Amino acid sequence: MNVALDRTLILLIEHKDMMFQLIDYMDQNQRKDLPTEVFYNSIRVKLENIGNKKEADRDRLNNAFDLGNLIKTGIIFEANKSRGTIAFQPAVLDIFRLFDKERVRGLSSADLENIRVQLEGAHQRLESLSFADDNLDFLEQHDQLFDLLRRINSQIQSNTDHLQFEADRLSLRLDHDQALLSLNESRQHREILAQVKNIYDREIIPTLEFLNIREYSKTKAPLAVIDDISRLYDIRGYEDDSYYIDQYKLSILSHYKAVEKVKQALQRYLHQERRHRLTYDAIEKAYLNLQTLAHSTFTESLKEKYIFRSLDSETLYFYGLKTHSAGQEARIEWHDRNHLIYFNEYLISQNARKRSDSSAQIKTFNDKQQNERHKDIKRRIEQLVKQFDIKPPVDDLYVVVHNLLVEELKQDYQLNYLLYGVSSFKQRYGKKFKVHVSFNRPQQSICYQNLVLEYNKREFIL
Repeated sequence: MNVALDRTLILLIEHKDMMFQLIDYMDQNQRKDLPTEVFYNSIRVKLENIGNKKEADRDRLNNAFDLGNLIKTGIIFEANKSRGTIAFQPAVLDIFRLFDKERVRGLSSADLENIRVQLEGAHQRLESLSFADDNLDFLEQHDQLFDLLRRINSQIQSNTDHLQFEADRLSLRLDHDQALLSLNESRQHREILAQVKNIYDREIIPTLEFLNIREYSKTKAPLAVIDDISRLYDIRGYEDDSYYIDQYKLSILSHYKAVEKVKQALQRYLHQERRHRLTYDAIEKAYLNLQTLAHSTFTESLKEKYIFRSLDSETLYFYGLKTHSAGQEARIEWHDRNHLIYFNEYLISQNARKRSDSSAQIKTFNDKQQNERHKDIKRRIEQLVKQFDIKPPVDDLYVVVHNLLVEELKQDYQLNYLLYGVSSFKQRYGKKFKVHVSFNRPQQSICYQNLVLEYNKREFIL
């Protein structure tokens, strides 16, 4: 059943939380399209949340959010079956971005360059035309010019609001995290500083260059191009239009001070990020210099001292000189807070991550015997899958097969056998039943004997 465009848009706005999730997915993955599977999962979750109590509402949403209906109404203008992606109309996405300033997108350097090129193209076309009210080409270019100026003014306004919101959000986080108590908080602090630098370099500086009419470069500044268009209208006798063009230019230029304030607000955090980086570099340089002096000064009898141990980068940064100074006679005064506790916590988490990321290694002197044992376990898995009586629906196939293999194989079971078990199951029952893959973020995970398997959940259905 087809639903009219206005009714479909109203239902999308009423359930804008679903659209916010889809917009966040596209922004986080820096893409303009959306996997069809992600769209279907969002619709399924929305319908499940409604439940069976409001069956009429459920049917109405199911009809309105049907992919065919969204394509017919023009809300989705592209559906690529070969790639499995869809793309919403940019105007529809802009409507939902207006509801939340956090989701308003700023103008990148490429966006601003595209605006400049459009203004230069409009100026060149107007120069070649005869300004007359009965000239249809002139009237079309005239209308397109004012549409372009309105659009630029709106985009610069939205960009300024976006930058002010991001500056307030990041400043609040950074000012709140002045007293860092753990390595995890310190890592989050560094990530926020990286976001500040990215916004400063990729959005604030290009915007200020766009709004700076005195900027001299190989290409003419966009506001200077608007001045040229205004003078062209004035010379051709269209003083009123020239006045309105100047007003658009002043409206666009009025955002310069606001963006400059945002730049000044974020500059101190950039200096803080640079100061932190220089501090760590100085600590590393001081330690390496001390190690070189120790090698050139001490005798061979001291070669087993801590200072001669080869250190990896983590130990070098986080243990510093305090631990290794215990091997020397020098006395160094340190702060009361024992940062080594937090550094040890970091090292423990890093070592645990290395163990989880590394594959299990089996050392043996008899490779043939080990291969025979491996093949025997695979044959046992195939027999277990063949004898296992499982009927749909099953919410997570990986969990069911994992529990089966843990119970039957016991000590012989390893997490990498789970992939073989699921593969055997799909080969045996794939033609009879369907396996539905869910692409959710974050992925599902199974932990077993210090190993972690992350996967996309597979539902076993009729």
